[in-house]
Amino acid sequence: MGRAAMAASSGTTTRSVRLLLLSLLGFCVALSHQESSSSSTDSCATAKVAVASLVPFDSTSFRCTAAWKQQDFVLRYKNTGPSEWSFILSAPDKGSYVAVGFSGKGAMVGSSAVVGWASNGKGTVKQYYLGGKSPEDCAPNKGLLKLVKNRSVVVSRSGRLYVAFQLSTDYPQPYLIFAVGPDGNLPQSDSLRLPMHQNMASRSFNYTSGMSYNTAGSSGDQAAFPTERKHGLLGMMGWGVLMPIGMITARYFRQLDPCWFYTHMAIQVCGYAIGIAGIVLGFRINEDGLKNVDVHKALGIAVLAMASLQVLAILARPDKTSKVRRFWNWYHHNIGRATILLAIGNIFLGLSIAQEVSAYVVSYGVFVAVWVVAVAAFEMKRCYADDD
Repeated sequence: MGRAAMAASSGTTTRSVRLLLLSLLGFCVALSHQESSSSSTDSCATAKVAVASLVPFDSTSFRCTAAWKQQDFVLRYKNTGPSEWSFILSAPDKGSYVAVGFSGKGAMVGSSAVVGWASNGKGTVKQYYLGGKSPEDCAPNKGLLKLVKNRSVVVSRSGRLYVAFQLSTDYPQPYLIFAVGPDGNLPQSDSLRLPMHQNMASRSFNYTSGMSYNTAGSSGDQAAFPTERKHGLLGMMGWGVLMPIGMITARYFRQLDPCWFYTHMAIQVCGYAIGIAGIVLGFRINEDGLKNVDVHKALGIAVLAMASLQVLAILARPDKTSKVRRFWNWYHHNIGRATILLAIGNIFLGLSIAQEVSAYVVSYGVFVAVWVVAVAAFEMKRCYADDD
């Protein structure tokens, strides 16, 4: 019995040791995989590009954007001199080429692209003119881009490919075409013909704000309404549309008592809630390099504070027979008007900062104009009614 017990105990210990060793081995493998994965990533949170010492130009203080999240493309860029723009495109190195094209209309055909790849530790960068959709139509060493001589390089480092180049132009074209070639299939050294890309995306790109939007027909993952545009639309609807309408309801429709009061309350509460949602999204926006964004943020906080005081004032609303009611009315009316005017000004400032498309600016401008005309007409009507 003693020997059997000892044998059983020994077997249990052996199994425990094996289990422990297997666990340690699995942990090491997982840790190694995590480290290898992390080493092949790049993000805009990194202040300095990993291959800065190998780039043939100063790469400090570049703007950075996640250009194509689906393929982990990171684009850094800067206006580095008169008629000179510098770019560094970073992407996973899968034994394929990566490309960024510049287009005036967002179409791949007719654009010119900078294409880079690495083979046997040697990087190659070429310009291609994309004359069609087949490899035969993509001519190497041709294109409309004016590449600065001796300022282009491709570096493979830690599982990523870095394509750096400079363009001689006053302002790059407004659409970027990103493409990635098939894994393990590089252009042939003799013909330099590009294999058909496995994926591509077209972006409308704003070089001032760093915002980009999907264009029709592209296969990327970026939504047509990114956080920046959602922030703007929510703020515009809440602070700039609903609250001005709510003000008109309270001032010019008091004859419809008590409907005017409940309508006014419902509109203002909805506007307040939507406006807060817009502010929350605003704090999630990457504001690096945006001009006047601090002013826009300060005005937004001021609008929120004043609107919150308006909401709290309802809780302290005195009875109509109270002697302080007229002071409360003065406060409520004038703070409300100031909030609306400040919000309208800040919305136009935000549209200017984002350099939003003219359709949004014109649409909101038309609303404000109609609102001003309506207020003027109602005020004239009130004046004539008082004279009578």
